[in-house]
Amino acid sequence: MFRVLAVAFLLVFASTAGAAQVPTFHPQLAVGGFPTGITLNPLTDTIYVGNGTTETLSLIDGKTCNAGDASGCGQHVTAVTAGDDPIGIDVDQSTNTVYAANFSGTVAVVNGRRCDAADTSRCKVEPATVRVGLGPQFLAVDAKTHTVYVANSESNTVSVIDTRTRRVRATVSVGPAPFTVAVNEVTSSVYVTDLGAHTVSVIDGSRCNAVVTSGCRRAPISVNVGETPGGIALDAKTNTIYVTGESSSDVSVIDGTTCNAHVTSGCRKTPFHVLAGAGARGIAVNTATDTIYVANTEVNTVSVIDGSTCNASVQTGCGQEAPVAAVGVSPRRVAVNELTDTVYVTNAGSNSVTMLNGRTCNGLVHTGC
Repeated sequence: MFRVLAVAFLLVFASTAGAAQVPTFHPQLAVGGFPTGITLNPLTDTIYVGNGTTETLSLIDGKTCNAGDASGCGQHVTAVTAGDDPIGIDVDQSTNTVYAANFSGTVAVVNGRRCDAADTSRCKVEPATVRVGLGPQFLAVDAKTHTVYVANSESNTVSVIDTRTRRVRATVSVGPAPFTVAVNEVTSSVYVTDLGAHTVSVIDGSRCNAVVTSGCRRAPISVNVGETPGGIALDAKTNTIYVTGESSSDVSVIDGTTCNAHVTSGCRKTPFHVLAGAGARGIAVNTATDTIYVANTEVNTVSVIDGSTCNASVQTGCGQEAPVAAVGVSPRRVAVNELTDTVYVTNAGSNSVTMLNGRTCNGLVHTGC
């Protein structure tokens, strides 16, 4: 069902817990019902938001709706049909294609060249879909191998999709209730959070991809992390994997140099844990400012962690209480536009996206948080 949804500024304040600070009111953009997944397409500067109850993708123009220019935030955004409860979204920049995991068991394939914030000519067209496992949640693209990895929470598997043929080439058995996925193209490692086991499974992407599937039958190594790992993000600069623990309200810090598909000595070690807000779930990294943003679902805030002093090699800043920014109701996922230094946060409970200014709210500067 094709919809056009108005974007409106809503000044909403949610009470914060923990850090003492003067509340800052951040603009919120109205989108579809129960927005969860979010991703940025750097090629077109378009932010795609997955709306669960309206079964659509909302498009925000990052060129005219960001921390430095809000002129386009009041304009209409276009929504395209994605499928039943679109959750995980990612972009293949090599082909300008947007992939959205639908909980009903498919992945929608959206043409990012003709369905973006500037060109909506193909947004009315029903996207092609790929059938995957049961209860797909989040996914990640490996553009180097033309592969999409999809976490199927109800079948305890990861589907391996060939982006060129739009077919599932293999299925990998992982831990119980796989949820989120992150790909390190440098080490050819695929990290999958397992909600049911409080672990992260590490798949060898060099031997399990759209072309080579011989390694897909091997049981991946696992890493113990916090309770209910619901979010994962990679900092390529420090080769650090950050994993949120929703039930433990923390972030596990994994060394990607010693824990990857080829070097596993560090996978057996207990990762360092950083305290976040209650219900820590979505997470994203701004490598330009060395900042990790964590969406705290239960307290309606985003924790702002200094990644320069809290990473795989340096932990001096990991023990400090991170400042927080107040966002909408029940924040779920975070996306960062490093070009405009803007942080976008989906709020499932208020049907909105909060926009934070990364220049004044980052690991070192907290005045705008």
